[in-house]
Amino acid sequence: MLTVGILLAIMILPIITNVSREVFRQAPQMIEEAALALGATRWEVIRMAVIPFGRSGVISASMLGLGRALGETMAVATVLSPDFIIHASLLNPGGGTFAQNIASKFSEATADGRDALIASGLVLFVITLLVNGAARLIIARRAEYSGANA
Repeated sequence: MLTVGILLAIMILPIITNVSREVFRQAPQMIEEAALALGATRWEVIRMAVIPFGRSGVISASMLGLGRALGETMAVATVLSPDFIIHASLLNPGGGTFAQNIASKFSEATADGRDALIASGLVLFVITLLVNGAARLIIARRAEYSGANA
């Protein structure tokens, strides 16, 4: 499971950093120049002008990366060895993720097994929907403070 975690982190890191960088580049230059003109150091400009402007964008980038991590089924299926044992403990590795179970076991499942896999796909969809809804709420709440409306 550690290998899968490292693999997914490597896969989502470029998305998060690229979107965050683009958000920070969109910060109004007039605000940065005004802070510098008032005697702020470069770090103070970043901390008090750029980061508050881009906070909702960084949260959006993180949610986008999380959505990608949830969708990387085949990477997880390739790295994890397929086993049919489901462990009740969260600390015990094994069993794989929802997406990996659906991808690797759907073709050889019985009728009841297919129903269970479809139900787990529905659970995965609901989890993704809740994460995206939470991200939209956070972004909507932070949008009035970000300066994006100006």
